[in-house]
Parts: sequence; structure tokens; C-alpha cells
Amino acid sequence: MNNGIGTQLSNKGSTLDFPGGNKVNTQASAVVQNERTTRDDSFVEIPVKLAKEEIVGLSRIDPLRSTVHIVAEWSMIIGAIVLCQRFWHPLLYLVVVAFIGARQHALMILMHDGVHRRLYSNRTFNDWVAEVVLAWPNLISARAYRINHFGHHRYLNTPEDPDWARRQGDDAWVFPKKVWDLGQILLRDISGLNAFRLLMLARRLVSKDTGMTRSFIMVRYAFYAVLAILIGGAGLMKPVVLYWVIPMFTWLIFIFRIRSIAEHSAIDGRDVAYAQTRTVYPTILERIFLAPKNVNYHLEHHFFPSVPFYRLPALHALLMSKPGFAKSAHLTQSYLGVLKECLGPRGSRAESVDSVLPAFAMEGAASSAAE
Repeated sequence: MNNGIGTQLSNKGSTLDFPGGNKVNTQASAVVQNERTTRDDSFVEIPVKLAKEEIVGLSRIDPLRSTVHIVAEWSMIIGAIVLCQRFWHPLLYLVVVAFIGARQHALMILMHDGVHRRLYSNRTFNDWVAEVVLAWPNLISARAYRINHFGHHRYLNTPEDPDWARRQGDDAWVFPKKVWDLGQILLRDISGLNAFRLLMLARRLVSKDTGMTRSFIMVRYAFYAVLAILIGGAGLMKPVVLYWVIPMFTWLIFIFRIRSIAEHSAIDGRDVAYAQTRTVYPTILERIFLAPKNVNYHLEHHFFPSVPFYRLPALHALLMSKPGFAKSAHLTQSYLGVLKECLGPRGSRAESVDSVLPAFAMEGAASSAAE
């Protein structure tokens, strides 16, 4: 896997040269649909250049730091549960649901770093921590997610991007929207009414064991079986539902919606590479309840996926000092600001997910249709 250190690419005719001698045609129609990719770089040229020393320095893995963050998140979950049980009140419970949902999100962001192999230098240890400690408790498989996510990185906002393809034909991802329409969607998310839909989506795209070894599948489901026996035997079913299942299928879904909108929707058409995603400057409350672990630096992550989450602020500061980045990047103040950018009368700038496709991808799709 390319760790992203060599993702500053050069345009040469109709192909892009990748480290290691691999070439990818820039027309999306030339990419094999549903190709299983093991690379997390992009076939869009990165417009901002960093020195090799800068990238290597920012890409260093700090295993102690990763461990501290993992332990801290689980500790905060346990602490919130103890606090709510000790000082039970319905309003406190609602706050705890949001807080734990955000911590579940934090665990998944840490898993995401594990998917990019940014938690630990030992790949075997990195992958198993990402699975057992971070992914499986959230009912997903990090290995299966890696297949989906690397396809997203490699073919961002093209028909070969599995995340892009999944949203086609779904009016929920067409922007701008009226306040009432967007509000209805978010209300369904936070109330749990969209939980079944998320389960089906997770089952189809994230939690599949496609390509996994039989031993891996056996270990994974043995994990769930043992966990169910322990929970049932200890009489902890009610607390698990109250403090894990309900946050997962209410606040966590709400977070995913807003985060997904922020990352790839309602973005002004600018330079091809900059028009694919945005960076958000969250408020303190948004960092706690919505966007932990520097997940708001999404443009930086797509440009340089080798950089661990704890160095994304430093990467952002470095990029802001480079010519063109501050002027071209889509930078939004707060996630509330993101939602405001998504509002407007339908038809005023009727934007579907098609509108953020790179120009060369649109040309490729058009030429393919013509043939």
C-alpha cells in the first residue's frame, strides 16, 4: 500500500504516474468498476507541493499517542455511563447519549487511521487493534471498510468512488435544499427513524466479509458470541441498549449525515482538486459532540492520507503557508456554516452529486456513453 508519502503526482498526457511505476488513465471510464484497490492515493493531481522532508516528518507514527487516544475515548465512555447512572436525570441522559455517540464516532475515526495504517508501525498489530478495539464494537469490519475507503480515495467523486455511487438517485444528497427539507432529514437521523436504513447500508457496504479469510470471519463472530454471552450473563443488556445501541442509532447517525455533507456536498466549483472536499473550523462544542480527532481537516487528509489525525492541524498550518491553498481551498466556519451553505430554493443552483465530478471524469463518462 502507498502510505501517501508519494502522492504528489505529475500530469503526463492522459495518464498520471504513481510511485512504483503504476499508471492510471485520467478518464473515469477507463477505470474498472468496483475494482478492489489497495491504494489510498488519488488520481487527481495534488496542486500544492510539499518537500519530501515535510511529508515524512508529518507522516511519522507515534504509537504512544495512538494508545493514549484509544484509552482516553473508552475511559470517557465508561465515565459518562457511571456519571449518568449515579446522577440519573432524563436531560443528563440525553446529553450522555450525544456524548457517547460522539465517542463512538471518535473510535471510528481512530479506526479510520488504522485503516490507513497510521496507528502503529507493526501492520499486524495495527490491523487487529483497529478491528477488535475500534471497529467490531461499532459493528463494522476495518478490513472490509479499507476496500471501500481506498476506492473512495483513489477515485474521489467519480463513478468508481463507492461512496459517490451509493448516493446516486438519492434525493437526500441533492443540494441546495429548503430549510424544512434538510431539517426533516436531520430529524429522522437524530430520532433513530433512519436506523434501519443505516443497518442495511452497513450490511451491504461496510460490514461485508468479502475477501476475508475464514479464520478472520470465525474470530470476528466468535468475538460477538462471547460478548453476547458475557453481557447476558452479567445482566447488562439494559445498560448496553441505553448507553451503546441508542447513541449508535440516533446521535451517531446524525453525526454521519452532517460529516458526510461537510466532506463532499455543496462545494463551490473551483480548481478540480480543491472542488472535491472542504475543511471546516469547528466550534468547541462541535469538537466535543460532532467532529473529534481533527476529522474536520478533510481536504488535508485527501491530499496527504499518510498524515495521522494528530498531525492534521500542523499539516493544515503548513498548507496555509503555501501559495494558492488559502485562496483555493473551501474553508467553512463551523458545521452550522456548512448546513447554511447547503440551503437555498431548489433550482437556484440545482446541484446534485454530479456537479462535483472532476471535469476529466465527466468527459470520460460522456465519451464512454457515446461509444
